[in-house]
Amino acid sequence: MALSISLATQIGALFLLVVVGYVLVKTGVLKARDASILSKLVLYMCAPAAIIIAFQIELTPSRMQGFLLALGAAVGVHILYFGVVGLLDHFWHYNVMEKASMIYSNCGNLILPLVTLVLGQKMVFYASGYMMVQTILLWTHCKTIMSGDAHFEIRHILLNVNMVAIALGIILCIAHIHLPTMLYSALNSAQNPMGPLSMLVVGMLLSEMNMKEAFTNKRVYIISFFRLILLPALFLAIIVLFHIHNLFVGADKVLMISLLAASGPSASTVTQFASIYHNEEKESSLINAMTVIFCLFTMPLLNMVYSLAVGL
Repeated sequence: MALSISLATQIGALFLLVVVGYVLVKTGVLKARDASILSKLVLYMCAPAAIIIAFQIELTPSRMQGFLLALGAAVGVHILYFGVVGLLDHFWHYNVMEKASMIYSNCGNLILPLVTLVLGQKMVFYASGYMMVQTILLWTHCKTIMSGDAHFEIRHILLNVNMVAIALGIILCIAHIHLPTMLYSALNSAQNPMGPLSMLVVGMLLSEMNMKEAFTNKRVYIISFFRLILLPALFLAIIVLFHIHNLFVGADKVLMISLLAASGPSASTVTQFASIYHNEEKESSLINAMTVIFCLFTMPLLNMVYSLAVGL
């Protein structure tokens, strides 16, 4: 329960930064287009630094076991989400953008800082497992359905900045190479602003939204419900019913990270693809914005249920 309270507190703190970002644009201190610069800082500086530092640990059998569980959970989550979304499609008839928004979460910009703040920097090691699986699927399945073109380039996966950081981190970890103090300190400083910058960007982007239209769009509420409540609740139920959290000591915390990643807002990459391929751009932006707002309430709630169920 203490972890749930800590998570709710940290999400509340991050939400205040969303408000700050919104106010900064509305008062003319910053412009909405400045969000692009901050996003690039998060993507190319903060996130890779956080991932590399997370792999600066001794790779013990228990940590390897936890990482494999994180990978397996990520694969399982996506299989579950693919299946359920496919089933729901028979009744609701979603377009491809809506399907992608339900399946893929923003497991980087929001989840990494939350894991760092609530569970500690070293636990980002396990969060990277989810990121690996989703990055591959985003640049294969998601790109294919959003573009309507079955062709994809493997280099987009291999050269993705987070995949490069994960690969580098794994190499350093396996080779038992510890970064020099100065370089480690620089990376640590680079990753620290990830949470605040990410939330400022969200607030700045929300300042451009027609909030009345967003809050009156019934379709957005439906997609948000499935993305933030139904799908992660099914994953939570599977964990508890099959006692997966009892597989080994520490499995409960690894799965907590997986649940956080699985219950996050819709992936910003989906919105980017929608813009690039002119595929429901407006609705995609609305879904992305509203799921960010709603997740500030749904993520602590789901985590509280999980903590009570597994005894954390």
